[in-house]
Amino acid sequence: MTPAEREEALARREENAAILSAKLERDRVALESEISTAAAASKAASAINRALQSDAAKKVKGLEEECAQWEAKVARLKSEAGKLAPAAEASPAESPSEKAAVAAAKAQLASDRAAFDTEKSAFDREAADARARLKGEAQSLAELRAKLGTIRSELEAGVKTREAEVKRREAAIEAERAKLQAGVDSLVRAEAQQSEERAKLEAHVASLAAKEVMFEERSRQLQERLKNFAKA
Repeated sequence: MTPAEREEALARREENAAILSAKLERDRVALESEISTAAAASKAASAINRALQSDAAKKVKGLEEECAQWEAKVARLKSEAGKLAPAAEASPAESPSEKAAVAAAKAQLASDRAAFDTEKSAFDREAADARARLKGEAQSLAELRAKLGTIRSELEAGVKTREAEVKRREAAIEAERAKLQAGVDSLVRAEAQQSEERAKLEAHVASLAAKEVMFEERSRQLQERLKNFAKA
């Protein structure tokens, strides 16, 4: 692989690492948003649950107070009826007004008893409905929390896996970069050594050229001397 190809591969890996880091950041933001939404939903469900429990407690308390009043009224009517019964036995010839009062008291007592039974049945139905609704909401909340826990665990596992993959790729990129840098340093040293050898060679060539010039000069002088000697 040439240095240019290594640089290109390193650039591609760095680009992929940047894309993966951006995706991890988006996943983290989405996870935090989902957790916040789930927490808000849980708080809202808890508030609704508390409001329903408070409302049910108020209704129960009100109905208990009303039942106590009706029971007191029934006891009072029974007491009045008990007082009227001996008088009726003592005086067999009671007046029509007294008979009408006793009949009205008995009718009122029966009406109050029927109204009390009706309200009690309605309260029991409302209480049962409230308990069933609260139970269903509690179950839904528990299922939502379980789903959110599962989703959070899966997202955290995915984030950890991707972080490990990013770290592994970063380590591989760093190792490749170190290897590439070592190759570049080796090339620089080789070029420096070649430059040094080239300089030495050029100096040697220059020295040889100077010697050649000097040899030619001496050869010329020797030839002139030989010519002079021949003339002489």
